[in-house]
Amino acid sequence: PDLTVARERGIPLFHRAEFLKELIGDGELIAVAGTAGKTTTTGLLGWIFERLGMDPTVYNGAAVLNWKSDTHLGNVRKGSGNLWIIEADESDRSFLNFHPRHSIITNISKDHYDLEELNSMFDQFEHQTAGITLRGETDRASDLDIRTPMIGRHNLENAQCAALLCRELDLDMDHVRRAIQQFKGIERRLEVAGQVNGITVIDDYAHNPAKISAALAAVSDTCSHVHAFWRPHGFTSLHQTMDELADAFATHWTAKGGSILILPVFYAGGRVERKATSEDLVERLNSAGVPASYVPDYGILKQELESRATKGDAILGMGARDPQLPLFAKQLVTEWKISRP
Repeated sequence: PDLTVARERGIPLFHRAEFLKELIGDGELIAVAGTAGKTTTTGLLGWIFERLGMDPTVYNGAAVLNWKSDTHLGNVRKGSGNLWIIEADESDRSFLNFHPRHSIITNISKDHYDLEELNSMFDQFEHQTAGITLRGETDRASDLDIRTPMIGRHNLENAQCAALLCRELDLDMDHVRRAIQQFKGIERRLEVAGQVNGITVIDDYAHNPAKISAALAAVSDTCSHVHAFWRPHGFTSLHQTMDELADAFATHWTAKGGSILILPVFYAGGRVERKATSEDLVERLNSAGVPASYVPDYGILKQELESRATKGDAILGMGARDPQLPLFAKQLVTEWKISRP
């Protein structure tokens, strides 16, 4: 309705990234892009710069837990100067609207587009960067002695990316390391929803093979067994990455056991070509000897998890777009083995 009225009244319409570019104007921009890790890296950079007194304006894809409160969303921070730190998104090519002063490309893997097209886009993004571009070069961070309270090898790599840029910018590395150790993480990035009966319930935004693999690996290192559930966020993306998804889940099962439960594809309406379904993924896994299960709704998912998880285990919920996912994780903690009438 808002868009309809705007068109009727001749009010200009902007894509989010286009409008953000207008807000930034001639400010100094640090942009973080990449298939995975860009939200955490952006939030951490913003937090580091704040702690070092540089007062940046930060625009991020999810809330920084250090900033989130009842009165603050946590994914944006208004600074007083012209320094901007933003997450730049490749999923709709909108990151190509920006011409940063400095940039980070965390990594590149198949998601939204094939690898050849992705590499071409990220090459263009680097070409549009006037100064430093870091491409996930964490092998250069071995002497930085970076430690982070966030679990997972991938989060250490995110922190190393942020620290490397700070070193390139000649910031005080003792203060940088101290800020990293104080960073609480990002909402829905391996966020602990709570514990019940000795079981840790974790909520994560993982929606592509690389992120799912990283989340599973991180949680597997902390518990006896992982009972993972995932909701695909789109029929097309599920179809495009079916092989990689099957490999990601199969590798986890081979390494750790536990459970793999797949919910139906999240559908928000509109015209869509259903090239693949959750049942197809489960069938692919079963044919490879991986005992994954299809669960048609959250009620049955709750029953399955309650029958499988025991003390010392972790429950890891993953997926994007569906707003029920984080709510369900919290519900598991507060309503464990409580049946609804």
